Amino acid sequence: MPMRWLSCATIFLLVSVITMPRFASSYSPLPPPNQNQNIIPGSKLNPADIYDPNTMSGPLGRQADDFFLQTFRKALATSLLQSESDFQPGYDGMIDMIRKIHSASPTQSSCVQKSRATLQSLFPDWPPSPKSTTGLLYWFKILFSTPFPSFSSKLNAYITCACSQWLMGPSSLLPLPSSSSSGSGSNNLVEIKRCRYLEATKCASICVNTCKLPTQQFFNEDMGVKMRIVPDYESYGCRFEFGVEPTEEDERLAKDVKCFAECPSGGEERRRLSCMN
Repeated sequence: MPMRWLSCATIFLLVSVITMPRFASSYSPLPPPNQNQNIIPGSKLNPADIYDPNTMSGPLGRQADDFFLQTFRKALATSLLQSESDFQPGYDGMIDMIRKIHSASPTQSSCVQKSRATLQSLFPDWPPSPKSTTGLLYWFKILFSTPFPSFSSKLNAYITCACSQWLMGPSSLLPLPSSSSSGSGSNNLVEIKRCRYLEATKCASICVNTCKLPTQQFFNEDMGVKMRIVPDYESYGCRFEFGVEPTEEDERLAKDVKCFAECPSGGEERRRLSCMN
C-alpha cells in the first residue's frame, strides 16, 4: 500500500510538471491587498467571476475535481469521527463539515490544528520519517524545498492552480516581484478572483481559521515551502503568494475585517474563538 501511494504521488507530480505551461497566464498589474479595516465584506463582488460547477471545472477536468472533492470529504469526515453519509452530498456537505469543525473547536489554535491535520492526512505517511512528521511531506521538504526553494515554490503554485479550482473557483498564475519571493518570482502567485469557499461559508473566522492559517502552516512548516495567503473580503478574491513568508501584519489585517452580514452565526463564532480582536 505505501508503494502504491508513493507511485500515485510521483505520477501526479510528473503530470503537474509536464502540464505547467497550460496554466500560465500573462502578467497583469495586481492591486495591493486591501488594508482598510472598515471594509464591507462582499461590497465589490463581480458576477463574472462566480464559479458554476455545472459548466466549469479545473484544468484537469471534471473527473479529477470530483476525485479531489471526494477525497477531501473523506478526510474531513475522519477528522470529525463521523461518516460521510451523516452529511449532505457534494460541495455543500463539505462546507457543512468545515462549519462543524469550526464550531466544535474550543479555541482558535485547536481549530487551526485540526484543519492542518486534515491537510496532512491527504498525503501518505511514507517513506518512514521522524516522529510527528508525515512521510511524503517530510521528504519533499528534505529533497526539494530545502535545496531547490525556487523550483518548489513554482511547482506548488502550479499544483495549487491545477488541483484546487473545484474548491476555490477559477484561478490563474501570475508573477510576483522577484524582490519579495524565492527565485525569479515568475508564476509564483495563484490569484483567485472570487473564492467559492469563502462565499459558501460566509464567515471571515472560518476563512482565517480553517483555510488561511492552517494552509500557511502546512506549506511553510510541513512542506518547507514559503507561502502566504492574502484574502480580499470586499471582492471575495484571494492571493496565494508562493515564495513569500507570512507576517504578523498579514494576520492582523485578515482578522480585523468586519463580520459578514450573511454570517450564519451572526458573529458568534468570532466572539467565541476570540480570534478577531
